[in-house]
Order: sequence, then structure tokens, then C-alpha cells
Amino acid sequence: MTDAQREQIAAAIRAARRSKGLTQEALADRINRTPASLSNLERAQAIPSLDTLLLIAEALSVPVTDFLEFATVGRKSRSRIREESEIVDLIRSLSAEQLRIARMQIEALKSLKK
Repeated sequence: MTDAQREQIAAAIRAARRSKGLTQEALADRINRTPASLSNLERAQAIPSLDTLLLIAEALSVPVTDFLEFATVGRKSRSRIREESEIVDLIRSLSAEQLRIARMQIEALKSLKK
């Protein structure tokens, strides 16, 4: 597993937890792990076992595949990976109309010259 993939998993776990309004302590309690071990996962200091990843997905009511989307990771910075994960999680919570508006706003941002 590459560092970028580890960062992607960590960022996805953190974003999903935050979107559910849970603290690390609350999620750790739900999955029967220590807050310190969850912190290590969210900082990419440790790699979750498959069992732990499945427990996290179930506790957060998200598909486990949300944590394993590596197709576009490449050589991105830790902050970029974190931002993208948080944006994806926000997008998933939008209504169809809000999603349409968000897409138009993103397209407008993209069309701006750097």
C-alpha cells in the first residue's frame, strides 16, 4: 500500500466520522477500539484491518468502498486528499437540486484562469 493510499483511507474515515457529527471517542466506542487507535488510523499512522474497516463503515452507515477509492489519488498532498474526501462526503449529503447547483459552481470555479 502506498503512502497516498494510506492517506486516502485516513482522510475518508475522518471525513465520514465528521459528517456524522461524531467525535473520535464516540466512534471508537462504537467499534470497540481506543480513541488513540482511531486517531492513529485518521492520521495514517496505522492501517486498519479489514475487520476494523468494516466496523467503521457499519458504525457510520457508509459503504466500505468509500474508504477504498484510490483511482485518482496519484501524488497528492495530505491536505489535498483530506479536502477531496471531505468534499465528496459533503456532496453525498446534498439533495438533487443542491447537487445540480454545486456542479454549476464547481464548473464556474474550474473555468477561472489560474
